[in-house]
Amino acid sequence: MEAFPVRVLVTGALGFIGTKLCSRLRAFGHDVIELDIVPLLSGCYKGGIVADIRDASVMSKVAEIVNQADACVHLAAIAAPRKAEVEPQLAWETNVRGTHNVLELCRRVGVKKVVFTSSAHVYGISPRYMPTDERHPLALLDTYTTTKILGEQLCELFHANHGISYTSCRLFNAYGPGQSPDYFLGMRLKEAKAGGPLVLMNGEVTKDWVWVYDVVEALISCLSTAYVGPLNVGTGRETSLREIAAQIAHSYGTEVVPSATKDGGPTRMCADWERAQRVIGWAPRVSFEEGLRLTIAAAA
Repeated sequence: MEAFPVRVLVTGALGFIGTKLCSRLRAFGHDVIELDIVPLLSGCYKGGIVADIRDASVMSKVAEIVNQADACVHLAAIAAPRKAEVEPQLAWETNVRGTHNVLELCRRVGVKKVVFTSSAHVYGISPRYMPTDERHPLALLDTYTTTKILGEQLCELFHANHGISYTSCRLFNAYGPGQSPDYFLGMRLKEAKAGGPLVLMNGEVTKDWVWVYDVVEALISCLSTAYVGPLNVGTGRETSLREIAAQIAHSYGTEVVPSATKDGGPTRMCADWERAQRVIGWAPRVSFEEGLRLTIAAAA
């Protein structure tokens, strides 16, 4: 086990996962350097840097500001698959070029460990088998998955050429308070708060939903492991979109109605997270029922 890093650079620090991760790292007493494209860094974000990871010249200047860091959690990305399909150039420049720029920054400032946030989508939807482990073949399914696979390969390249250790966390469906309406749960909550009804497309689709604070614990655990390679971050449980929509509708006193359009047939996702448990001692702690209850309560 490596020593826990003292100074951690977090890209995408103001995002859904980033804000929670930075808060947790500070609670452990570590110095956090926050980097985000959003120019909303307030006084409570000590050492915050506003920068666009797509711009190599800007990132070169960031290297001079940061000077030194022990580790990096790279969250900054176009993380919504649908947005990646609508804006493929943006996804490519952010998720591939941007990741290269972040890794080059890490090389320049002496980072020894990078935790890269990948996605379970790299296995395809649906995968060939479930629960799906890290040995499953990767699938160039669409723009989003392609950029994530290339991001992982860039981490591998910098490990081979520059000795930067990395762990790729293949996140299944992270959820929790404050999630963007670009994602299923956030959109259904937005509809419910507006008075409904909840419009549901392909309710039989299942996802493996993992509580965002459990994700944060996995990312932090990866900072102090010598393990190089991918780790699944999921729960091993499938929950359908229909079940989730019904629970949200019940909480808000509204109803679920079927969409007039269909978006393909039912798909399934389910993680095998045994490797994460074995390598970093991580396990999901919050049940989906409890997490959904807390998410609905926070949105009220």
